[in-house]
Amino acid sequence: RIGTPRLGGPFDLVDRKGERCTEEDLKGQYLLIYFGFSFCPDICPQEMEKQTVAVELIDAALGPVLTPVFISVDPKRDTPQVVDEYCKEFHPRIVGLTGTPEQVKQVSRAYRVYYNEGVKNSEKDYLIDHSIIHYFVGKNGKFIDFFGKNMTAKEMADKMKHVISEDMQKAKRRKERRGVESADEDDE
Repeated sequence: RIGTPRLGGPFDLVDRKGERCTEEDLKGQYLLIYFGFSFCPDICPQEMEKQTVAVELIDAALGPVLTPVFISVDPKRDTPQVVDEYCKEFHPRIVGLTGTPEQVKQVSRAYRVYYNEGVKNSEKDYLIDHSIIHYFVGKNGKFIDFFGKNMTAKEMADKMKHVISEDMQKAKRRKERRGVESADEDDE
């Protein structure tokens, strides 16, 4: 689409259970992705709560069509077990992902996420400076939009609801034209 940044792409990470997860595993569902770290004292929990509320608003309006995703930018401390414990505080459907430093670097570059270890008090006591952005991704795995820190959960949900509703209408029209049962393919 004209005017849409080229964000996203292939990734190979590890989920909350320690199982491999790639972008292919998440295709077929809309995603709301947030990059952060579990030891973040304030911004990440606030943004993750905002993500949860936005997903709940979509759930109430359209059903469970949007999957929240958390990707850690702190692979040294955020093991699958740590990510699992952290994600339990937020939406029940949240997909929590981490990986090796190289895997995290690759997915962060694909989404143009900035992150950098700040001042270290010790090997386990440090903060990470990072982008504060939620990424909305389509069922086909392609980037649709992003939402910054100043956007509310309702504003995010309203924008996503508009796109998802349009897609549902297009799928319904395709189904009617084709007379087929499966209208979930995304031609775009």
